[in-house]
Amino acid sequence: MQYDVIVIGGGPSGSTAANVLAQAGMRVLVLERDRFPRFHIGESLLPSDLEVFDRLGVSFDGHPRHLLKKGAEMYIEAEGLHTVYPFQDSLEGTRRYAYQVERATFDTQLLRRAEEVGAEVHEEERVTDVELGDDEVGVVTSRGRYRARYLIDATGQDSLLARRHGTRRKIDEFGLAAVFKHFSDLKPEIAAELAESGNIKILFVEEGWNWAIPLGSGRLSVGHVTRKKGITKAWIDDAIASSPELTRLLEGARCEEPATLMSSFSFHNERPHGKRWVCVGDAACFLDPVFSSGVSFGMMGALHAADELVPALRDGREGDPELMAGHTAHMTEGYTIFATLILSLYQRRLLPRLFFTEGQDSELRKGLTTVLAGDVWRDDNPFQKMLWSSGRRRYSFHIQPGG
Repeated sequence: MQYDVIVIGGGPSGSTAANVLAQAGMRVLVLERDRFPRFHIGESLLPSDLEVFDRLGVSFDGHPRHLLKKGAEMYIEAEGLHTVYPFQDSLEGTRRYAYQVERATFDTQLLRRAEEVGAEVHEEERVTDVELGDDEVGVVTSRGRYRARYLIDATGQDSLLARRHGTRRKIDEFGLAAVFKHFSDLKPEIAAELAESGNIKILFVEEGWNWAIPLGSGRLSVGHVTRKKGITKAWIDDAIASSPELTRLLEGARCEEPATLMSSFSFHNERPHGKRWVCVGDAACFLDPVFSSGVSFGMMGALHAADELVPALRDGREGDPELMAGHTAHMTEGYTIFATLILSLYQRRLLPRLFFTEGQDSELRKGLTTVLAGDVWRDDNPFQKMLWSSGRRRYSFHIQPGG
């Protein structure tokens, strides 16, 4: 059997693309190497995701493993600085809330929904080879061989096609590594406080930042991201011990498992599309965990790519090597906005003026909040225009043409 589209990877990006394509009547096969549910990091979403959820036909309101997220709090504890950016203070048209999610549950919900609308899902099936031909694509797995008119690479940090093509480029200016833990049995008053706003807490420190993400059922995700080399699992304990706020939140809490290390996660794919294929989600680009853009950009990008692909499949245009050139330009615009903002984080001299200035211009603050909400594809945001006008500070991506 020949499919219209094979999607490699069943995470949020792959599930989103498969869902939209299946809803449009396409024959879609999702190949996922793991069995869901499975653990994954990246638990903080953005309000821009709500539009995607509407398209997918999913809702997470009231789910016990997820939490409503109303905004973001930022700290420089060494200087006594603290500020809150509620999403309700965004520009008109931006959604006013998001979610903090348990990824094992969240990802499973999305994958099952893709099945419900007609996608065929194979779990525990590892892809061993990909054949990119002029007239079709072939995928070889641990179980067999499949053919399709088009391929979507949603393999996340594995970035299957980027590694195959040698087009994965590390972003050296951002975080080099992260270490994190999950905690439960928070004090009742702390759990209630965190659940009230659901805010992510971002605590800027020398050469990096810490996160505290409240989750459903009174749990807390805590991590440390750094530009320093030589990170060890002990660094998360040092980060907690040196932070009055993290120490307060975790007093008496229980650590659920040993610390986990991640490294070399910031990169972009210089060739994210070609003849009969496109990369979405982390397989195309992952910037940095700060500001929670990973899952959100992955899902928004997968939705955008699927919307470009559906009419091409109907018209028989899916073999055009530059079919996704407009999609790549669209996503690069969003990546550039966030990458420039992230660059200002690691260039510490910009931080106090950018985030913590008293008497901040109200329209610029609304614009900054809108960017933090992931609503970056609009032309009426004064803060976004300010970022674009700063050629010296703007992060730039090199993108190769498809082929």
